[in-house]
Amino acid sequence: MKNNDLNRIKKKFNSLNSGGYWGDDFDVRFYLISKFNKIKNKKILDVGGGSGIITSELDESNFSINLDISFDDLKQCNKKIEKSIEVLNGSMTNISFKNNCFDYVICANLLEVAKLIDIQNKNEIKNNINEYPTVFLVLNELKRILKPNGILFLTTPNNEYYKSTKLTYDELKKHLEQVFKNITLELYNTYPRLHSKNRKLNMANIIPKLLNKFFSREKIIQKKLIKKDKNKNTYSVSFFIKIINN
Repeated sequence: MKNNDLNRIKKKFNSLNSGGYWGDDFDVRFYLISKFNKIKNKKILDVGGGSGIITSELDESNFSINLDISFDDLKQCNKKIEKSIEVLNGSMTNISFKNNCFDYVICANLLEVAKLIDIQNKNEIKNNINEYPTVFLVLNELKRILKPNGILFLTTPNNEYYKSTKLTYDELKKHLEQVFKNITLELYNTYPRLHSKNRKLNMANIIPKLLNKFFSREKIIQKKLIKKDKNKNTYSVSFFIKIINN
């Protein structure tokens, strides 16, 4: 994704709701959007797509559906997104489509919500690596609606960075591997957060922005922000996952 694409998407945020901007010009969801270039003439579901920012970046040759539980966000999508996007009000835990419907499914920064639901309901299964039934339920729904060899793009924050209720590396791997086989996981932005409140000491924000003065966004992301999963480096700002459903 080039800077002019970033600026165009940020303008789209402002037209919808300026308070809804992700707040980081190198957020993992921009990296997700950069994967859409070659996707054409496919049937695609964006689960938890909100006001439709991500869905709207798909090529218009695709049949795209934005599923979300928020009526307000879906109204915004219908009203202010110019591209043709079908909207559907529904839950991530009970997706109202038949099996094997979609060529692609997008699930951007949603799994952590499923974990939080279990924490709030005291429904987590405590073990060496905790299990969250709602996370399993969501993943199984995503698998169910994907066609054989269909592709799931999934992003979620890393709790090693946020120190809150996000999924840890071990939790994410455990849940994914019990549902899917062909998983590619990448660590996105491993620059340190030296202080939880002082933004000037958050290298994960500062370093990419400084590098952007000298290098292209594509080069910064591919050479500096993306790290392969080596089963030991568990720190990053976010996770990016691509799964082939087989």
